[in-house]
Amino acid sequence: MSEQDKSPDFPYIAENIFAPIYPVIAANIVKQSGIEKGICLDLGCGIASLGIAVAEITDMQVYGIDISTKMCRLSRNKALRHCISGKVALVQSDVHLLPLKNNCADLIVSRGSVFFWNDLPVAFNEISRVLAPGGQAWVGGGFGTKELKAQISDKMVEIDPDWRASSKERLSPENLRAIKEAGRQTEIPCHVIQNDSGFWMVLSKEG
Repeated sequence: MSEQDKSPDFPYIAENIFAPIYPVIAANIVKQSGIEKGICLDLGCGIASLGIAVAEITDMQVYGIDISTKMCRLSRNKALRHCISGKVALVQSDVHLLPLKNNCADLIVSRGSVFFWNDLPVAFNEISRVLAPGGQAWVGGGFGTKELKAQISDKMVEIDPDWRASSKERLSPENLRAIKEAGRQTEIPCHVIQNDSGFWMVLSKEG
């Protein structure tokens, strides 16, 4: 089950409260990876906010992948509103069994979904399989900057007083350890970025 299925208000929250983080995260990933062309996958995309942000600053063809029919429909509508529907396609699928060829994706991004994947080793092996040589995968739950994290946390607490506690639980040492271990089991070089803005597991397939 994805984060989006857990929260019926997710589309509103992503579009209105979390909106400022996606361009910042996308710019940071593109800058650090140096990848601006080819195929990008946005896994567990929700309304494809991160994938659309990548599409807007690169020449990449983005595929938003989500298990929810509703999220795929909302993603298509959002891509139309952003006038980039030609660069963003939606695929309804489970991250544990991606309907994609080996070595097809130059960049993989996924924000907020990993904490709800049922089988982390299987999902990360799928990421490893479809990632192209020379490509990178960024999987995690960042907010872009420390300031944006604080801003969004304050707004979320107004909606859900328990939000900080649930957010802390998602980033518990046990959860982070499980994500790190699943990444290492892929045998692809990986490293962790963990700071005040959030957490990312970065996998890099050698070219």
